Formats: sequence, structure tokens, C-alpha cells
Amino acid sequence: MRAARLQDALERLSLAIREVESELSAMKAEHDPLASHIFISRRHYRNVNDTKSGKRRETNARLSFDTACELGFRGSLDEWARLMGAVARR
Repeated sequence: MRAARLQDALERLSLAIREVESELSAMKAEHDPLASHIFISRRHYRNVNDTKSGKRRETNARLSFDTACELGFRGSLDEWARLMGAVARR
């Protein structure tokens, strides 16, 4: 009797493991939109021709920050600017 219950539990565990592995492989195949946005925003920030006052980079950082918040970024504008490379970390 116990051997049959143990066998059933083992089969359920094996099924659960296969389901988790398939979900993991599906997650790895999907692209993270926030990570993509960060990569593109950093490249754009580095390549922008800025004015003497730095307003163009500041505006671009603010606009990309708004998009990042929509995609799930939970930090502040200052943290986003540091992430973009605008401000050296103190």
C-alpha cells in the first residue's frame, strides 16, 4: 500500500518537474522588454550629440525613464540617470 502511494507521489513530482522545466525554457526564449529598453537607452544616451548645458541628454533620460516606468522599472529618476551613465555614483 505504501509503495503504491510513494510511486504515485513520485510520478506527480516527475510531472511537476517537467512542467517547471518547460516553463523555464519558455521564459528563457522570451525577451525582457525592460532589459531591451535599458540596453537601447544606454546606447542612445552615449551616442547623442549633446548641447553645452546637457539638456538634450537630460530630456532623453527623462523620456526613457517614463517608458521604463511603464515597463516595470521601480527606481527613481536619479537611479535611472545613473543607470544610463549620466551621473557618477557618489
